[in-house]
Amino acid sequence: MTNCGSQALNTPLEIPPFKPHSLVRGGDWQTIAPVLFRGDIPLSVQETHPVTLNDGDQIVLVESCPDEWHAGDPAVMLLHGLAGCHQSNYMVRTAAKMHSRGWRTFRLDHRGVGAAAGLADRPYHAGRIHDALAGLKKVEALTPGSPLSAVGFSLSGNLILKLISTLKNELPSKLMSVAAICPAIDLVRSSERIRDARNRFYDRHFAKFLWKRSDTYPAIARELPHLNDPAERPPSLYEFDARVTAPLGGFESVDGYYRSSSAINDLHRIDRPTMILAAEDDPLIPAETFHNARYSSTTSLIMPSAGGHLGFLGKRNRDPDRRWMDWRIIDWLETHWPKL
Repeated sequence: MTNCGSQALNTPLEIPPFKPHSLVRGGDWQTIAPVLFRGDIPLSVQETHPVTLNDGDQIVLVESCPDEWHAGDPAVMLLHGLAGCHQSNYMVRTAAKMHSRGWRTFRLDHRGVGAAAGLADRPYHAGRIHDALAGLKKVEALTPGSPLSAVGFSLSGNLILKLISTLKNELPSKLMSVAAICPAIDLVRSSERIRDARNRFYDRHFAKFLWKRSDTYPAIARELPHLNDPAERPPSLYEFDARVTAPLGGFESVDGYYRSSSAINDLHRIDRPTMILAAEDDPLIPAETFHNARYSSTTSLIMPSAGGHLGFLGKRNRDPDRRWMDWRIIDWLETHWPKL
């Protein structure tokens, strides 16, 4: 067991401690600063791969393949968070670094998002694990014989954990490792946290973003026409999930959606090498959800005391840059890639 500021369980890695940048202190600044200071990240897109789902909606895989990649070399699928897409900074950064190390990367755009905008009738949500499975199987078909990995961020961190813990027999046989970064493993508790008065900025941001994107989903206008009245538009993330996500997703209630889609009660069933990386000071994900969970022997929990939500902007250490989170993902995936 390696001490990483707060907690590190079951990990085979030597993990350098996270030390926050001296000008980026506290969970909120760690969350916001990496969004404001993106930096220039060159990454070419070779091809996009639409994936048709069982209900006719489509998701899209955005591929970047190194020139030196050959059959049998590794491939990774990245899944974005609630307000993200394949162009999100953390998605591009991680894919670019993996690309430079010879990995073929596939960034998945969920229903109606990014390259998949206009290709879905209904929005994605935290319980759409079969969508992620379809994406993985498409990557498997495009890279026959290659070891695969998957990385989910935030809401998709929960989604990928729910997938690998509940649909184990349907996963690609060569899925070698998984990483879940700041995953909302208990959606009930995360929803309560976001509704805290101190988090009003985040709450309004998510609600506004989701409503702005809602016109790309025909089912909203068709089945929820009363939302055309501005007075009926959801003012918070909880209200959006109650009025839009839950009914269109076939859930009996918003709390039923949260309970059934959370991975927290299934983590002990995971049988693939899996890293969960989160921060004690994450303003959106309560740290106690990770402390209260039961884990399988193949799951490593890494929880520095600082880092915010998808932040981890640190002081310079042995890593090539200050993006501590990115290098821990790479370390984990490369540790579990069989050198074929």
